[in-house]
Amino acid sequence: MAAAAVICAACGAKVKSGRVKCLRCGEPLVARQETAAPPSRPIPWTMVGVASGCVVLAGLAVMLAGDRQSSPSTTPTVVEASREPHGPARSTTSSSRQATAPDPASTAVSDLIGGQQAYVSGNIDASVQQLQAAVDANPNDPRALNDLGQVLVRTGRAREAVAYLDKAVSLKPDSWAYQFNRARAYGQLQQWGQAVDGYQVAARLFPDDYATQYNLAKALQASGDLSSALTAYEKAIELAPGQSDFQLSYGLALETANRRQDAAAAYRRYLELEPDSPQAERVKAHLTALEKAT
Repeated sequence: MAAAAVICAACGAKVKSGRVKCLRCGEPLVARQETAAPPSRPIPWTMVGVASGCVVLAGLAVMLAGDRQSSPSTTPTVVEASREPHGPARSTTSSSRQATAPDPASTAVSDLIGGQQAYVSGNIDASVQQLQAAVDANPNDPRALNDLGQVLVRTGRAREAVAYLDKAVSLKPDSWAYQFNRARAYGQLQQWGQAVDGYQVAARLFPDDYATQYNLAKALQASGDLSSALTAYEKAIELAPGQSDFQLSYGLALETANRRQDAAAAYRRYLELEPDSPQAERVKAHLTALEKAT
């Protein structure tokens, strides 16, 4: 009988029950629940564009569909903070100034939450502005640094993002999410050596995460290390055998390695998983041509 699992309230990962902390985000493992005053949440886009910054080979569009498993890419926070409403004015001027003076820590958290909410609502400009304000107010908050970096990456500004993501990693190097996000930024810049290094660290921190293994494989292949890339593809497929897109990427890599029969097997597996996909006819035609050539 399969072990029971719970959904991490902080990041949405599915984790076996009985664990104290979530393997993905490191937060205390509690079941997802609604709260009267929602805490600061990370921006949920880990699986969206997982292959971003990685090469697409042989004209076949290979992409991991983000809507199949939605889980955030940032280390969550359990801080629950909001600005307290001002009370009635005090009788003395000094008391009034004290009551209305903003608290820097509260302001930083408020800007962080506001930036996250603006992103989710689609207001990217406001999200960047508020997350930048959160970083300015607290330059050593890895959550704000990471979230700002992520928004910049998602808007094609990876070169600006890496400075924030580098700092987030330096402040919390044992965070799988921060390592993953920074590696993705370097991948978008096609700086494959740094992308590979980051994904390898992320894989050590969270060895059972198939998205990390897949992105590592893409980065390794782009860097020219095809042998290691094939091993990483195989690990990703082992962790997520139902991810059809992995089979396409694996098949293309096998073709590059001149392992045509193995590539054909990967394409057949893709068609078993996705017989009615928009790409199915193209894959069938490519498979037929490959089988004739072998």
